[in-house]
Amino acid sequence: MPGCPLCSILEIHAKQKNVMSEDMVKDGYVDIMNIDISSVVVEMMRKKYAHVPQLKYMQMDVRDMNFFQDESFDCVIDKGTLDSLMCGTDAPLSVSQMLEEVNRLLRPGGIYMLITYGDPSVRIPHLNQAGCNWKIVLYIIPRPGFESRVGCSSAKSIMEPVPLTERGLLPAGFVLEDPDSHYIYVCKKMHGSFGGAPQIPNQVGATIAQ
Repeated sequence: MPGCPLCSILEIHAKQKNVMSEDMVKDGYVDIMNIDISSVVVEMMRKKYAHVPQLKYMQMDVRDMNFFQDESFDCVIDKGTLDSLMCGTDAPLSVSQMLEEVNRLLRPGGIYMLITYGDPSVRIPHLNQAGCNWKIVLYIIPRPGFESRVGCSSAKSIMEPVPLTERGLLPAGFVLEDPDSHYIYVCKKMHGSFGGAPQIPNQVGATIAQ
């Protein structure tokens, strides 16, 4: 589970400024695997974090992660990888292959955290592809420094989930104040799950837009 420091975490896309992984180590997480398709980025990160044994790095294509056995991870974190695939050639196929792999690698009850600029109308259809059975909770986090209008009725804590309709869309009348907000889909693998609603880890809200 994401709230357990002993759980095994896979972060797909090893960014050169990986604030989230750094914060997770500070919070006590001890097993964080980072992968990236670029061998240059991976080697750079290995050198940068050679003194942090909790962080491991491998060069890998997210569409084919057969190096890892089934149900190897408790949590998979995706900050921008799916968005990148959506901009490439054969986008639907690439996204489908990646999500199949994520689903395969997660243990029952595990969490796939998708951090994206895509709203539910363009992300939920992919998440609900055949073979994936998720319980999805959505959070919307505005960019750093954004301030809601005084007295705005839609202002709420960023740690509160946003309700979705049965079709997986934002409710009618929902006002998105900041058009540059991040959408965070916390997707719990339901097959043989542990029970309980998926929640966003505490450190994510503080580092999400860095």
